[in-house]
Amino acid sequence: MFRKFAIAAVTVATVATAAVTMTPNEAQAGNRRAGAIAAGAIIGLAAGAIIASQAQPRYYAPVRCHNQPVRRWDPYYRQYVVVGYRQVCY
Repeated sequence: MFRKFAIAAVTVATVATAAVTMTPNEAQAGNRRAGAIAAGAIIGLAAGAIIASQAQPRYYAPVRCHNQPVRRWDPYYRQYVVVGYRQVCY
């Protein structure tokens, strides 16, 4: 789970860095790029929301264990006797 998140974060950071380095000079851009910047911000927020929604903790069922007696036949007593215990988990 953390590996997916880390890969997605590195990918988003790489794309964002590449987009920032390829922007033209402010003198050439003027005000025509305001829509592109807003669209980039919206797409970035949407990508962040998708990545964050995938990073939810998973539910793990509790493990229940108990000790089960191990019985063996004892010919001296002519009955089953407990010789130990083993732990059984389910």
